[in-house]
Amino acid sequence: MANIQHIAERVFRHVDASHLPVGYALAMGSLIDAYDDDPDFHEWADSVDGNVVQKLIDCMVREGAWNDPAWLQAFIREASRESAA
Repeated sequence: MANIQHIAERVFRHVDASHLPVGYALAMGSLIDAYDDDPDFHEWADSVDGNVVQKLIDCMVREGAWNDPAWLQAFIREASRESAA
């Protein structure tokens, strides 16, 4: 089970220390909003391992998709398919 609070603290700490680019903070902020606003994302995030959420953040930053709910939903669908396989 992913702990969004713990992941957020770690991401923001690393961004503040300049160990991660600011895109990670933007992505994390979007995920916090989605976690609060979207019950489906909330359920998904609570059901997956923290590594999956970290992969989500990494991909979100790489794609520049931190403000794209459709991209987030597509990622979740794909991750769910991969975990079911």
